[in-house]
Amino acid sequence: MTETYSPAVRVWGHGLRLTLLAAIVSTGCVAHHSTAQRAAESPFALPGNHDEAIPTPQSVIGHAVGATAVRYDALVKYLHALDEASPYVTMTPYAESHEGRTLYYVTIASEQNHRRLNEIQTGAARLADPRLLADDAEAEQLVQSLPGIAWMAYSIHGDELSGADAAMQLAYQLAAGWDDETRRLRDELVIHIDPSMNPDGRERYLTQLQQLTGKISNTDPQSMQHAGLWSAGRGNHYLFDLNRDWLMQVHPETRGRSAVIQSWHPVLVVDSHEMGNQDTYLFDPPRDPVNPALGESVLNWRRRFSADQAKAFDRHGWSYYTGEWYEEWYPGYTNAWASLNGAIGLLYEQASLSAASVKQASGEIAHYRDAVHHQLVSSLANLETLRTHRADLWRAYLDDRRWAVSDRGPFDEVFLLPPPDDRSKLLRFTDLLKRQGIECGTSLAAFEGRGLRDVWGQQIAARTFPAGTLVVRSDQPQRRILHAILGFDPRPSDEFLREERTELENRRDTRIYDVTAWNLSMAYGLDTFWADDIGDVTTRPIDANGGSNGTWAVPAARGQVRENDAPVYGWMVNGNDGAVHAAIVRLLDAGFTPRVASKSVSVHDRHYDSGSVLLRGHENPPGAAEFVQGLAESLGVEVNPVATALSQTGPDLGGQRFHLLERPRVAIATQWPMSTTSFGSLWHLLDARVGLRVSPINIQHLDEIDLRIYNVLILPDTDSPDKLRAMLGESGLDLVKAWVESGGTLIAVGASAAVVADKDHGIGSVRIRRDVLDKLDEYSEAVDREWSARDVRIDSRSVWGEPQPAVASPPDEAKNNGDTGNGSKHVGGNDAAANGDSKDDKDDKDDIETLKRRDEWLRLFSPVGVIAAGVLNSEHWLCFGAGPRLPVFVSGDYAFMSKPPVVTPVRLDDASHLRLSGLLWPEARERLGRSAWATVERVERGQVILFAADPFFRGYFEGTGRLFLNAVILGPGMGASTPLPW
Repeated sequence: MTETYSPAVRVWGHGLRLTLLAAIVSTGCVAHHSTAQRAAESPFALPGNHDEAIPTPQSVIGHAVGATAVRYDALVKYLHALDEASPYVTMTPYAESHEGRTLYYVTIASEQNHRRLNEIQTGAARLADPRLLADDAEAEQLVQSLPGIAWMAYSIHGDELSGADAAMQLAYQLAAGWDDETRRLRDELVIHIDPSMNPDGRERYLTQLQQLTGKISNTDPQSMQHAGLWSAGRGNHYLFDLNRDWLMQVHPETRGRSAVIQSWHPVLVVDSHEMGNQDTYLFDPPRDPVNPALGESVLNWRRRFSADQAKAFDRHGWSYYTGEWYEEWYPGYTNAWASLNGAIGLLYEQASLSAASVKQASGEIAHYRDAVHHQLVSSLANLETLRTHRADLWRAYLDDRRWAVSDRGPFDEVFLLPPPDDRSKLLRFTDLLKRQGIECGTSLAAFEGRGLRDVWGQQIAARTFPAGTLVVRSDQPQRRILHAILGFDPRPSDEFLREERTELENRRDTRIYDVTAWNLSMAYGLDTFWADDIGDVTTRPIDANGGSNGTWAVPAARGQVRENDAPVYGWMVNGNDGAVHAAIVRLLDAGFTPRVASKSVSVHDRHYDSGSVLLRGHENPPGAAEFVQGLAESLGVEVNPVATALSQTGPDLGGQRFHLLERPRVAIATQWPMSTTSFGSLWHLLDARVGLRVSPINIQHLDEIDLRIYNVLILPDTDSPDKLRAMLGESGLDLVKAWVESGGTLIAVGASAAVVADKDHGIGSVRIRRDVLDKLDEYSEAVDREWSARDVRIDSRSVWGEPQPAVASPPDEAKNNGDTGNGSKHVGGNDAAANGDSKDDKDDKDDIETLKRRDEWLRLFSPVGVIAAGVLNSEHWLCFGAGPRLPVFVSGDYAFMSKPPVVTPVRLDDASHLRLSGLLWPEARERLGRSAWATVERVERGQVILFAADPFFRGYFEGTGRLFLNAVILGPGMGASTPLPW
């Protein structure tokens, strides 16, 4: 199609106001229509200024853009029609959602640029990796000739509706517009539109709104018409917040989107959102704190884009603001991740109107079409800024990438990961690095690292690393994202700390919007290091197939059953492999009877950790050999035949140290007031990754549910523990308690665990610190004995009453404070202040009111998402596969107190060693130090397992996620009493 042009008519800025006014006046019916009707019926621009051969959205979807929210199928249908009708449009699939919906992006550019899209993509890739450039002349030629590349992304939260409708109108304008402004955008830019980033959530929410809206639309902002139901639409099918998934890459929507964005190397990425319906409009730039890995050049450009966006809004007289609640410390949002990848990542936040009209506090009626219009004007303003500064933006992009591949600081250390025992976890971790575009390899020989820091905060002068160590150098294009996701302990400025402290002490509020720690190697439970220098180390690059296949298992090609010539007594799978839980589930589902070793054992010169799986031949049906072969191939695990029950070390295979597992029959609580994200992460782990059948049940109707058919009940975190406590009531808690006493395993997380630990109507003996302030010394004494019992030492002279030899010298002071002297950290300590037994508390023992006031003050400084040091009882079955210590996620103001008969497999370290990453005030360390993070308590025939925080937070805390899997899959057989078969 040959493009023709009419006189320029702006569809953004002041020109649009005149156009709309002319359109409304021309109808002659202003006096006969309500404001809402006028808003829905008036066009965004006069039809005469568009190519009539290009279908309008209304002609395909059946209603005007902004009259109501477009359904996803209709949106896709329109974009297909646009693709077929316009030579400027190409529609490309990039992912498939959990519910089977295809996600698309639409590329819009001039016919000339369309013909050379591959060339443009290749040129952008060469600027993204300056090592590919021949010389400065080639670089300058690309800077001057490449069109600006934009990625315009909308509605990643499915209940934030207006962005997708604006994306549809934007696509129409760019494909059909005849005005000079639109023509220049097509000629000088390549624009990718990602119109609906979370179609599963959007469709779920629109279905709810349809059911909750009457014949007369309600402007009352409190109406359910503007809120939806519990699951709403923010998250995807598994209720994950996809705007927090960029660092972790857990879900298919993110994985597909990340790959295609990185393949295009855009210099502009827009992320369109919505916020509360009583607000106005927010956009860049953010206020402090800003993540230190973000480049100053990108931040400066974001301010420039913001200024132009503000001018566009000013021409309309629209309200807006920047900063305020919007900070960018957490680097995992869409626009923050894009900025770390070198783009100008911009955020929009429009007041949410839920596809209708809402009355605001001022009395003004805000209309859905207005929301769509705001998003459209923002998008066009940003594209115009990109067009105007195209070459300068490419030059700034190139300069940043030249720094990234150089040996100049900052962020110039080397990341190291010695080979872990859990090969599945290693492959998942390296797979994630590759998805982020990070270059990494494994060392071919042992080498020395110097100037080291480890995940535990220890400084080590030097140590030797074995062959096979993962090596990630900083001099690579993805330097910023590398340090953003793997930097151990980024810290905000002292000025922000002062502001935050002022806010806390004066207004009892925080300026922190999201978590303050997110380190991926800590979350994975990997012992990693940053080194100042490793010398000349030869590495083997990890190829594209070196990662996992998107499930809990490692690649199937690695699975095998090792054969030997001896007769088979049974088969074993080592418990150090993260795929062991999926193996257990498949064995149980197929009717086999697996056992789990409670102690490590060696057989046939192979060592098996505690938590390893044994399948005895005589206890299982025929065909076991064929089944385990298929298991090995499908899960990628190594299954070893054993020819004898006699071990070389450890318990014999026919003894009582191999516990028969019970098939878990799992219910997980859903609906208000449970946390959707906590529920979603745990459900996804069990259902999608491990393959365990799970029954989500409505916690509001607990008295109508027959709990007898389940042996595991999971209470995810709750957004309101007081409301959960009130909703369950004494009768509900008694019902659950009776179920536990009859043999059930109750697993409660976070604030739900606090409800279970309630001093008046709780289940079990764990308590919340604020409820036992007068007994803190008892708990402190119990912790001392607990940690002492993990390192029992025998003085035979004392045992037999013999005289003690004279002490030749004072004890080693380093050993007294827990320092082993070789750079390794202690495991557990005795810090009196850490468990709340501070001097102030001792002085005020008799004054419980003083203790309460002090505890209330300390709670004011509770953490907003930090990573802390957990001390583990590695002999307890809950900790199988985890080692003696583990980074754990901590958030909120609950400190759990435990003492015998409660078993505490995971306890927070003492105050002086507690913080690993994130903002943890001294007051918070005092309250949380040596408190319980995971507890197991036998209650008659059943058990109660409590986690102080979400063990699989945001779907990527693989280390503590393993503890949760132990609780669910091993718990019914290892910790509860199961009746013998009849």
